[in-house]
Parts: sequence; C-alpha cells; structure tokens
Amino acid sequence: MHTLLIDTAALDAEAWRLVVQGGRLPRLLRALRMAHVVTREAVREDAQAAWLSPAERWMRRALGLDEPELQVPEQQAPWGSLAAAGAGLPALSRPWALAWPAHLVLGRDSLQLADPADLELGAEQAGALLQAVLPLLQEPSWELHAPSPGRWLLSHPSLEQVLSADPLRAVGRNASSWMPGGAAAAPWRRLLTEIQMVWAGHAVNEARREAGLLEVNTLWLHGCGVLRALPANPFVLDERESAAWRSGGCAWLGALADALPALGESRHPHSLHVLQLGSRDALQPEQACEQLDAQAASRLAAALREHVAVRLVLAGSRSWVDLELRASRSWHFWRDAAARAWLDPL
Repeated sequence: MHTLLIDTAALDAEAWRLVVQGGRLPRLLRALRMAHVVTREAVREDAQAAWLSPAERWMRRALGLDEPELQVPEQQAPWGSLAAAGAGLPALSRPWALAWPAHLVLGRDSLQLADPADLELGAEQAGALLQAVLPLLQEPSWELHAPSPGRWLLSHPSLEQVLSADPLRAVGRNASSWMPGGAAAAPWRRLLTEIQMVWAGHAVNEARREAGLLEVNTLWLHGCGVLRALPANPFVLDERESAAWRSGGCAWLGALADALPALGESRHPHSLHVLQLGSRDALQPEQACEQLDAQAASRLAAALREHVAVRLVLAGSRSWVDLELRASRSWHFWRDAAARAWLDPL
C-alpha cells in the first residue's frame, strides 16, 4: 500500500474554495473518480481543531496516538517527545516540546510571525544563540537540546499541559492567537521573556541586522506533551522523503523525519509521501495549486502502477478526508460531482 498525504492548510477556506471552483485541480479531480471514502473527519470547532491542523490530526490518528493506552490529550500532538526519542533522549514519561528560533514582528494591532524558512539560520549562529541562553536553564527542571540549527528540543514538567500550534499556522496571521496561554504556560512565558532579553543585543543579531537579515528574537513552541509509550511506526520513508520533510517549511514533519526511524515497525508498514503547500504558496494560491495538481497526479499514477489500491489523504485548513483509489474505477466519469464535493469543505 502507498499513502499520499496532501496538506493544503496554508490556504484558508475561502482561498481553497476559489481554487477548487476555478478549476485549478483538473488532474486531481479526474483521479478522484477512482476514489471512495474510507474515513472523513467532520469540520470541527473544538480545542483540538484550534491547536492542531487537520494534517496533524490525521497523523496523530495514523500513529495510534488516539489510543487510550497512550493517554495523549486530544488537543495535543507530542511531536517533541517523538523527536526526543529520535535524538536518543529519554522520551517517555517526561514532557518535551519542539522549539524553533523565530522572528516576531510587533505590529500596530497584532504580532506577526515571519516564515521560519526566511531566517536562514546557520549552525554557527544558532550555536552562539543557544550558548547565550544556557545559563537561563540552570534550574534542574529545564533541559534544552539542539539536534539541528533550526529545531530545538525543550523539556520541563510544565510542558505536559501546554497547548500550542505549528508555526506555519501563525505565519501571515495574528500570531498572538496561536501562542501558548493559560496557567500551564506561565513558566515558559517567563523563560521566553528572559531569552528575548538576552538575544535583543546579542552579537549574532547585530550581525544579522547589518546583513539585512531577520533578527532571531523569540522561540516558537509546539508539539508539547508526554508519551507513556512509543507508538509503532506504520510508515516506510525513503531517504528522499525524509530529506524533503527536514528541508520543508513544516516544523512537525521535519521532527517526525528523525523520530519515525527510532520507533518499532508496525505489522504492515507502508510507504508515505507528503505534498504540502507553504506560507509562500498562500501568496500565489492558483499557481501553487496548479503545481500541486501536477505533482499529485504524477505520484498517484506511479503508485497505481505498483499497487492495486492507493490511499489519498486530503487535509485542508478545516478537516481531512481519507480515500482509497483503485485504477479499476478510472472509467467512472460520472463521479466528478462527488469528487468536487470531497474537495470543497476542506
């Protein structure tokens, strides 16, 4: 079996509707003639929908994190703990979070988060910023690791209950709506204030300002929570797919690229490929979706040459739908209306 996940959450519901109605996905619509629904998530407005994107919610389900024995609250996705396991750190029964060096812009009425990819933060500068804040973590409860320049791992007991959102969800929107809040996040907010003060006059940021680069003035937190046991890995990722996840703009996918190989294999692992729109694509949604359409059609055609059936997961800004495609249904030309109906609510 082969699974293709298409994540278009970078486009809001109205932009996606215009893309679908404007006929920008003709190849994908033809492919959907071969599909029938396996599972469909209803559009939801609860705490899980507020903090986790539809693609994250589907991945959480695919990894078995919804299972009662793992005791993961439904509004959390403990990507930090999984990444800690991938880094060889003690991942179980202690809270971890992903933390990204980032740039926040204070606007007149809101905070704006710059696209993390725009930072262009190298290992030397990241290392210097990390060393500057290590003295703030002398309290035994805090622990910080940096497996890569742009993605750090943070551990503290308070992170078990903290709710947070992936940085890509905040880019181009009011970032204050996506930042951790509530009593559980109070220790993190105190630490973050101290970190921001240290970095404000740091030599790295002075050099970045002179070079016309964005300052690193904050850490963005996501993937908080605790794992009581490690889930099995249902996927097989080749090196190209893993590299694409690490270099792409999606923070939690990059963490999973390192984490999944550290998990035990499930009984029936299958290949997974991800196509994802980013914050830059949201600026030119029609062009981006035309490219996405061509890539998806090519990937599905190749998979159907090797497999009797292929799973296609469409994850938008509001919900996801899990479909099974079979080439034997390719002549079902009358299913165009059904295919469009699957796309519209995403």
